Amino acid sequence: MKISQFKMKLLPGLRVDIVVPEGEYAGKYRTRIEEVGETIIAVGTPFEKSNIVPLRIGTNLKLIFWDEVSAYSFATKIKQKIAVPIHMLLLELPETIVKVQRRNYVRVTAIYPFIFQIVTLEGFSDDFKGTMLDFSGGGIRFLTEELVEDQAILNVSLDLTDGRVQTKVQVLRIEETEERNLQRYCVSAEFIEISERSRDRIIRSVFEKQRTMRKKGLE
Repeated sequence: MKISQFKMKLLPGLRVDIVVPEGEYAGKYRTRIEEVGETIIAVGTPFEKSNIVPLRIGTNLKLIFWDEVSAYSFATKIKQKIAVPIHMLLLELPETIVKVQRRNYVRVTAIYPFIFQIVTLEGFSDDFKGTMLDFSGGGIRFLTEELVEDQAILNVSLDLTDGRVQTKVQVLRIEETEERNLQRYCVSAEFIEISERSRDRIIRSVFEKQRTMRKKGLE
């Protein structure tokens, strides 16, 4: 498909993944779009454990972005690196793009208090309180009085129907709310570094909670 059809989706601030298929720094990195030109797209230089990933000019990679329904990807190459005013990679903007159906995870309401920590260079922060709102095989949504940073990594413990699972999530979206003069934040986050076994446990728990809700006439 022609990328011109989807260029309107490539907006500054949009979170994207860049995938380096091989070499010393092979892996997937989360970053965001900074600028979009006619033939070039600028993204923030990715960081790993607060250190810049030193990708070289000429490195081939894949850029992935998504909307509510589908994921999109295209092959590209680093044309230039910029350090001022911020660290950025200038990538080739190709003519074609691939559309991939996203894997949809069923989301279920689950309101209960839980504890999370913010992952820092020194380890974990102190415990913070949150209220789970819902979760799925892809991530969680919760309320908290603690302002967490966009893209922060959190360590969370989830109470499932077969016990507790501990895993990490990355913050994707933060919405400020106020109720009874109490300022809180609604945080959406996706699972990262999660084993398939743990994800399967979460998905099973979602379906079991759904069945329970149907029996009680709540769904």
